[in-house]
Amino acid sequence: MFKNPFLPYSVAMVTPFDQGGAIDETGIKELINYYRGNGVPALLISGSTGEQHSMTIPEKVKLYHEVKHEVQSDLLVYGGVASFLTKDAVILAHEAEKANLDAMMVGFPPYLRITQSEAYQYVSAICSSSKLPIMLYNNPLRTGFNLEHSTLIRMANDFPQIVALKEAGNPDRVMQVKAALGHDFLVLSGSDATILDDIKKGYDGITSVAGNIYPHEIKHIMQLIQANNHEQASAEVSKLKVSIEMIIQLGAIKTIKHILMNNGIAAGYCREPLSQLTITEHDLVKSIKLPAF
Repeated sequence: MFKNPFLPYSVAMVTPFDQGGAIDETGIKELINYYRGNGVPALLISGSTGEQHSMTIPEKVKLYHEVKHEVQSDLLVYGGVASFLTKDAVILAHEAEKANLDAMMVGFPPYLRITQSEAYQYVSAICSSSKLPIMLYNNPLRTGFNLEHSTLIRMANDFPQIVALKEAGNPDRVMQVKAALGHDFLVLSGSDATILDDIKKGYDGITSVAGNIYPHEIKHIMQLIQANNHEQASAEVSKLKVSIEMIIQLGAIKTIKHILMNNGIAAGYCREPLSQLTITEHDLVKSIKLPAF
């Protein structure tokens, strides 16, 4: 029986790159101190927000080890595992376990439009290479692949280490997933803007992007939701709505990094083709201040 390490609230961490494009170890330390100081209980690293597919396999492995070294046991760490090639995903899964990460989020290969059978074999190979608990990530918009309900159920039944799903495809199927796999199987959202609606549809929580800027606020919202205080949670979400929508509109990763850097945290730069904010965009976000810690 696999213990489920996935929490209702975690933050999808940005990856700090220096101006030359290398992973910035100082930036990792500063970010971890920031998350720790603001009560973030868990981090998702090397995911979409972490510019996963811009990194080489050795860079992802380095990130696993560097983050875990800085975190120690203060926060849970979930490592993003995804690649165009199954053999590379297998290497990442093995290295995530060697780095003593707490779990993996397994994403499907982008662009290739794999079949359900190919997806099953991909996941099977990953499960064979690591004993870490797994959250599958279904995001058809980004990958061109949608994990069908029957395939998900087969995977979860065949591989007990699959204990969660991050569903970015069809929120309306979450109740069906929970009914088939039970209360202990968690389904998480990745959308801060729709979290209240997602919870109503059966989601258990969120891997938050906005939590990079609003760590206390998103944590408080999730605590209110867990306490069934949905009216107050809605009021708190409303306070952040305009800022979150602006961050998304400008480009979440570069905007988050800019705000963090503007507040003295070495979140680094984006890798091209992602760009930096323009002068006009700077002015739009300069009023956003981070919490003191």
